[in-house]
Amino acid sequence: MNKYDFSPKSELKAIHELPDPFLKPDGTRVQTREEWPEQREYLKAILTHYLYGTMPPPPGNTRGKVTFSRKVYNGRAIAETVHITCGPEDAIQFDCELIRPAKEGKVPVITWNQFKDRHGSPDEEDAVLNHGYAIIEFEKEQLAQDNANAIHGPLAKAYPGYTWGAIAMWAWAQSRVVDYLATTEYADMDRIVATGHSRGGKVALCAAIYDERFALCAASGSGCGGAGCLRYLGGRMGEGIGICETAGSIEDVFPFWWSDNFGEFGKRVATYTRSNAPLFEDFQQAAGMLQSQVLGKTQDEDRLPFDLHFLRACIAPRPVITTEGLSDTWANPYGSQLTWRAADEVYQFLGAAGKNVLAMRDGPHEYQKLDWIHVIAFCDTMFYGKAPHKNIQRRTSDARTQMDGIPGVDWREFCPHFSWRMPKTET
Repeated sequence: MNKYDFSPKSELKAIHELPDPFLKPDGTRVQTREEWPEQREYLKAILTHYLYGTMPPPPGNTRGKVTFSRKVYNGRAIAETVHITCGPEDAIQFDCELIRPAKEGKVPVITWNQFKDRHGSPDEEDAVLNHGYAIIEFEKEQLAQDNANAIHGPLAKAYPGYTWGAIAMWAWAQSRVVDYLATTEYADMDRIVATGHSRGGKVALCAAIYDERFALCAASGSGCGGAGCLRYLGGRMGEGIGICETAGSIEDVFPFWWSDNFGEFGKRVATYTRSNAPLFEDFQQAAGMLQSQVLGKTQDEDRLPFDLHFLRACIAPRPVITTEGLSDTWANPYGSQLTWRAADEVYQFLGAAGKNVLAMRDGPHEYQKLDWIHVIAFCDTMFYGKAPHKNIQRRTSDARTQMDGIPGVDWREFCPHFSWRMPKTET
């Protein structure tokens, strides 16, 4: 990755709209598609510096061994436990649970960073037997604990000197799963998917940004640091309504998820860093530590040189779908719509109309069966050209849909929080 001169917070000027992803380091704008690969590297470097932290390169020695195998679903599928080793002196070791169709030939594979003690998709049988997908899951806490001990865990010890937080550590591990899949006879390496929910959705986005072997990203309820928005917050009723997680509130309890640079932004009631964050036993305990006075309120996030539409922009033109619950105020559904729309300028610019998708349904902060249906349908559309699901919001070049209650306004064209547009290109 190229070296860039990034300014400290004290030298950054406020940007009172979603930042322009086409703005190059020299202050000029991208004009042609040929310039985008270099611009993408610049955007990735911004995210590395201000959000994720630095990560080690691929280890080059990833190996996997099947330690348990059995037939399931009346012999129509195979379930396996895979032990993966990699890193310096094989210091990194973790287990994955895999289920795949019991048939010859290559199949698409969904990689899933899972929560501790959880297993199984909302509709595994349908995905594997009816759609022909393999699913491989791993508990991300095998690599880094979901508390302040993350920076003292196996990955941090094996790779000292990097500034990565737990989100990047878990994403790096998800890429090691892809390393293993590349050694198998059944994985279609042109159809590898990254998924996860909540902080796992943040991980899936990070993994897809830095590893282009992920042909498609499907992030569920990822919110702050994911598909949400840092500058603008709101629930299903609009901006400023509801209690959303902010850069400041997330840093009060989860500073170990990110680069320390990210912790300098947003309203803070605590002064925790990755090295002195409080330990907690489970997520509910951590959630109870959040201070209500900073939820849903921003302070100086507008001094960040990026917002979360950059995440989708860095994945472009590869397909991305984010699934959201309209009642999931925590995950900022209003902001998710803004970043989806802003990132679509990049997808349109790259000739990838329809590959940037937002699927919203009623309900809370969960990875529900309807989300899963949307993900599988989108994968089928992108991988096999099947008709898109009727409930998925897709902005294509000929799409025109009015905003509810505002006659004559196309909500796919309405952009209330940014003034820039994609450069004009010849199609």
